[in-house]
Amino acid sequence: MKWPAFFSPHTVRVRDIASSGGMGTTYTAPRELAAEVKDEQTLVRDRDAREVVSSTQVTVALDARVTPGALVTVWPGEGAGVEREATVITVARHVERPPLESHLVLFLE
Repeated sequence: MKWPAFFSPHTVRVRDIASSGGMGTTYTAPRELAAEVKDEQTLVRDRDAREVVSSTQVTVALDARVTPGALVTVWPGEGAGVEREATVITVARHVERPPLESHLVLFLE
């Protein structure tokens, strides 16, 4: 079952990591995803198990396949001071049983 659009009222742009090495990280072209965005500070653990503060949480469909390190633009088109791009700190997978839909929660810097 797919949730109605009511549950994903926002759009985000995601740029996945294309490659990473001694010359830095390159990213793919942006792709748009339906999402729910919450600007809320939350304490999470990063890939190195350090506690860091996430300023925004973004919920997207499970098949979006977003990984830590990707860049996510929240509030695109809202102008300076609102639109911003942040790195994904960690990703939580929520695999549900029908009628609930499985999803990812992206914790952003």
